[in-house]
Amino acid sequence: MHTRSSCTSRQLAEALSVISNPQPHHRPGLRLLAWAMLKSERGQTLRQRRLASAPAAPDRQAA
Repeated sequence: MHTRSSCTSRQLAEALSVISNPQPHHRPGLRLLAWAMLKSERGQTLRQRRLASAPAAPDRQAA
């Protein structure tokens, strides 16, 4: 069973902005969530096993 997310247009616009125009302060987790939101809005599925096995990008922290 596939269900579509109930994202608002503002949330989708922000997710698209994060993906299409990444900034240094966008953490990898934020980019992943934005990508997942856009993918689910298109009706595509996410495979959690692949997400868990993806190499983790190091977080850059400002000193």
